[in-house]
Amino acid sequence: MELLLLMLNSITNLLCFYFGAKIGQKVVNKEPIKTDIKTPIQIIKEQEIKKEIKKEQEIEETILHNIDVYDGTSIGQKEIPR
Repeated sequence: MELLLLMLNSITNLLCFYFGAKIGQKVVNKEPIKTDIKTPIQIIKEQEIKKEIKKEQEIEETILHNIDVYDGTSIGQKEIPR
């Protein structure tokens, strides 16, 4: 059991050294460090963009529906969301 823990600890140390060296080289070379972790500000901006896109899609769908149903009168026309 102790041998297994020592091996696991050694492997973890090697991985940490590898990733630390990799990130350190990026910092020295002034390369951007990409992470998958999003900040709360990024999440809020993405949500706002998704809301705007959804609103624009609803408007386009309503306009296309109104064009399809148009027969010279306002019967069957939907109100365009604002």
